Amino acid sequence: MKILHTSDWHLGKIVMAQSMLEDQRYFIRHVFLKALDEFRPDVIVLAGDIYDRSIAPVSAIELFEETLYSVADRKIPFIAVSGNHDSPERLIPAARLLRSCDIYLANAIGQFFEPIDLTAADGSRARFFTLPYFDISMAKDFLQNDELKNVNDAYRLLVERAEAEGLFSADCPNILITHCTVMGNITTCESESAISVGGAQQVSSDIFGRFDYTCLGHIHSPQKAGGGARYCGSPLRYSFDPNERDKRMLLVDTENGMSVTEIPIKPRREMMTIRGTFEELCNVPDNCSEDYIFAIVDDDHFEPMPTERLREKYPFILNSVQLYMSSLSGSDSSGAREKIAGNKVSDEELVRLFLKNICDTEPTDEDIEFFNMIKEKLGDDVK
Repeated sequence: MKILHTSDWHLGKIVMAQSMLEDQRYFIRHVFLKALDEFRPDVIVLAGDIYDRSIAPVSAIELFEETLYSVADRKIPFIAVSGNHDSPERLIPAARLLRSCDIYLANAIGQFFEPIDLTAADGSRARFFTLPYFDISMAKDFLQNDELKNVNDAYRLLVERAEAEGLFSADCPNILITHCTVMGNITTCESESAISVGGAQQVSSDIFGRFDYTCLGHIHSPQKAGGGARYCGSPLRYSFDPNERDKRMLLVDTENGMSVTEIPIKPRREMMTIRGTFEELCNVPDNCSEDYIFAIVDDDHFEPMPTERLREKYPFILNSVQLYMSSLSGSDSSGAREKIAGNKVSDEELVRLFLKNICDTEPTDEDIEFFNMIKEKLGDDVK
């Protein structure tokens, strides 16, 4: 049996004010569905974070609905679990009706004890256990155990209970689909929302030893997680973090020792970080002009509105930062930011910091007098 493992679609995601919906639509129509037709998997697994937020925008819901119709037309079983970004209550309308089309959307811990048995056209079989994202309070409520200290203990109890109830198959592979953070040397990146505090939400990889393969979601870079478990990562980059590596879907073959084939994902637009002086950035070749750009302007002077000016060269630039600005005040700059953030700086001091960091000058008495005059005229509106 061949299983296509994907996760963390985050439909409706916005990166630096840029909606990623068209990029996600491109991935689904030109990468995901194309892979279904080319590789003909027997099962599709989506390991959580279907949407980017619990109340997903209508356009994201419509895109997922379009995807389900396309999968159903191909008659390929589809299994998905809710992630920490999904709303379990909103995820599954008409769940029983969808099951009649071999579409299984799991949103509750209890569904772990209702494994899904599937048989491929060649007669190969596998048993799938679904375990959506849950926190410790949800685990305590389901297991009726107020003594639980962390999610790892809850995972262990759930697996032990499934073992005691004889739910694991001895005749075919047992596959787990879940959404969590695994303990150990896992590479994370900026686009992931933290779901662990002090390790209370982390899961030990040894728990997955009872399964032949574990389809993991939550971490956005593809990597092994021990115990026959893998993260496939998100299909698109959702940050400029260099740790967010090349994107993949995974094709798992249960008949060949759980062999895993990586399917590269070519996005509609790449996410590129470029660096140089403003003049250098304006004169680089056009090979990334269609990509999403984050520009690091490395000049020894202030450049006004660099993002807007660079947009002529890079129409899809999302943001920029000036190294000159961040280092202008030396060690004093971080202290100034802390004072401003803590509302511990006077209005006049704020003007002084602004002129120093933006214009590299100190305010004159006339500047302060003019500022105070404007502030008095604005009155409460200035707050």
